[in-house]
Amino acid sequence: MVRITISDPTHRTSERLYGVFFEDINHSADGGLNANMVNNYSFDGVYLNHHTWRISGADRWRTEADPLRFWRFTNCSAESYGAEIRGEHGQILATECPDAPVHVHSRYARITAAMPHYSTAFVGNTSDSADAADASDSPVFIENLGYNGGGDNADEPAFSIVAGHSYDIDFELRPVDGNVTLAINVISADGSPLTETARFDCSAAVSWTDSTVGSNNGWRHCTAQVRGLATDYGKLHIAIEPAPDATAPTDDDAANIDIAFDLDLVQFMDADYWGANDPKWRYGKLRRDLVETIKALHPTFMRFPGGCIVEGVTPGNEYRWKDTIGSLAARRPQYSIWSFKMPDGSSYCQSYQIGFYEYFCLCEDLGAKPLPTLFAGIACQSPGRDPRHMDIDSEAFQRNVVQDYLDLIEFANGDPNTSPWAAVRRDMGHPEPFGLDMIGVGNENFGADYVAKFTRISDAIHERYPQMLCIMSAGLFPFQLPMKRTWDYARKTASAGTGAKDSATGDAIIVDEHSYHSAQWFESQARRFDDYPRCGAGVYFGEYSANGYFAGQPQTEQGANTWKSALGEAAFLTGCERNSDVVKMTSYAPLLAHIPAKGWAQNLIEFNPAHVNPTLNYAAERLFSAHVGAWTYQVDVERDAAAAQHLYVSATGSSATDDSATQACRYIKIVNTGATAVDVTLEIERGLVALGRSMDDADNGKARNATIRLEIETLSATPDAKTTIGYRGEAQGTLAPERRTVSLPASNSLLAMKIKPYSLTLVTARW
Repeated sequence: MVRITISDPTHRTSERLYGVFFEDINHSADGGLNANMVNNYSFDGVYLNHHTWRISGADRWRTEADPLRFWRFTNCSAESYGAEIRGEHGQILATECPDAPVHVHSRYARITAAMPHYSTAFVGNTSDSADAADASDSPVFIENLGYNGGGDNADEPAFSIVAGHSYDIDFELRPVDGNVTLAINVISADGSPLTETARFDCSAAVSWTDSTVGSNNGWRHCTAQVRGLATDYGKLHIAIEPAPDATAPTDDDAANIDIAFDLDLVQFMDADYWGANDPKWRYGKLRRDLVETIKALHPTFMRFPGGCIVEGVTPGNEYRWKDTIGSLAARRPQYSIWSFKMPDGSSYCQSYQIGFYEYFCLCEDLGAKPLPTLFAGIACQSPGRDPRHMDIDSEAFQRNVVQDYLDLIEFANGDPNTSPWAAVRRDMGHPEPFGLDMIGVGNENFGADYVAKFTRISDAIHERYPQMLCIMSAGLFPFQLPMKRTWDYARKTASAGTGAKDSATGDAIIVDEHSYHSAQWFESQARRFDDYPRCGAGVYFGEYSANGYFAGQPQTEQGANTWKSALGEAAFLTGCERNSDVVKMTSYAPLLAHIPAKGWAQNLIEFNPAHVNPTLNYAAERLFSAHVGAWTYQVDVERDAAAAQHLYVSATGSSATDDSATQACRYIKIVNTGATAVDVTLEIERGLVALGRSMDDADNGKARNATIRLEIETLSATPDAKTTIGYRGEAQGTLAPERRTVSLPASNSLLAMKIKPYSLTLVTARW
């Protein structure tokens, strides 16, 4: 019998202990969190030239602008036009454009066709039948398959349609020549209609007066809503048809009529997106089921946009937040560093439909503090990348790096009446400040040059915003020697009092440690932070996953997201909770992964176009993050018994006097990573007193006769158990928790329990 004793509080639990880390990896944004199902919706596609990423020298990591990629044109042709385009090194180049784009940053597609002889049988036909799309033997149409993940799945349709759901259509149209109708719906792979059809007249000769359109340089904003007719995956189908009021040619030689129109910003999404009808969500829209799955974690902060995407893989590929705000047309796409991990090597464009404004709004809706992380002037330093450094004394570093931090803080918190960047936030739909109080400086950067750049950036921030908490990178590797330079600097900063003044967490500086190691390593690190100095330099364990990467374990689907990995992470989290006076924040990574567009095998949440798979790691993470109290309590485990060597315990709780507590409670987490069940005596010392209720209260008699209710939830499985999800269908193999309730007299604080092998148990004690 192993005795576990929960006694007095030791310190306040960090209010930001459990957060989420969002990076656009594994098609987490476009194809995932982005509700718009149209791939390359704006004809602005920018991709990695996959043939160059392994080449050394100046040709490495070339940019490839391919504005028409993922669109299919049948019996018509398309040209891309715009005022600018990305060059081979990501630079912005001016291009000739016959007519003005929607925005100077935006490109568009000009569609031309020689329409076949008008069918008198078709003229005036507005039905949704297949006949309407077959006005001749040579139908003219455009199609988009959506985000199918590429590779072997590249020809699969990816628009998820559910019968009875409503779907929004939104696009920009400019007639150029001729008179046609655009008939838009989603069809299955065999051509069967999955949604109703919306029709739009496209005539260069007629002025539109419909309330759904407006005009800007000839552009007409078109909207409609259609209903799902069947449940399946489909493809967007835009049929180009003779206009209902067209007159058939009288000249026998005039068999074809030339038509042309411009198309841009094509959106098709489930009308029940996250934030529907909220005016602040007027630009990028989010997929509801993914947001709800993230929200169930109760994150206290959200870090964005990464991750390696922050630095980019080479100069010019870094993430520029200013390219991601404003109207959708104003945003400048960029290829993703993770393109080289894609099945086809090149199908990953960051459209920035979800940009910094949307990230801030999402944080607000989740009740999570924003943690934006920006480029520090050093490209990604991970092995095999291209870690080039900007000159710290250059005008470009001051303008494009340091000033970007200062401007972002103004965008997030400034007064719209005095700050131009705050005015941009207001005009986007959010006049109130976002309450930004911390910011990350670089991602996984390290070395003397990084320390110098961190100093330059953080000094500039603190000169204007002395309370802004700056988070410093400790690099990629979670070992003492490679982290030493960062930690020496951080602890010196804390002792000198030169960091943030009165920061949100009370720390002068926070150091961001990362680890992708084995389940055994994470278990061994449960006491990692026991001896960290409490000096005002706190820890953010910003990316972690027991995927075995640093242990040299193969990164395979079969080995990813097993219960063994979840238990290793859970053992580690008990140490983070016990040391939450120095471990201020933690976040799992990566957060999201599209099936089959996974460049990273192990992730917290998987999804396909229709369904979500919260992994077993998610189940363990949620048990921790959704059950944490204001105080951390002393935990003592008798470790004489051999079985106790695989037990890991932490306890937090709240008393009835805490501002946020409506009821006194304790959350006790017990992890058993061993193959043997363990008999445990759980002692909640001093009964009601330990829950914040004094026996000397006026209701002394009631207190002595009261009971403590223990709610016990256990997750257990074999080490190799996992949940799975394919490109189609729902998740399989979900883990069902075992729940029971026990009542104890207030005067008795002992509970005998059997802790199952390979298990995670939450005991919630309530008065």
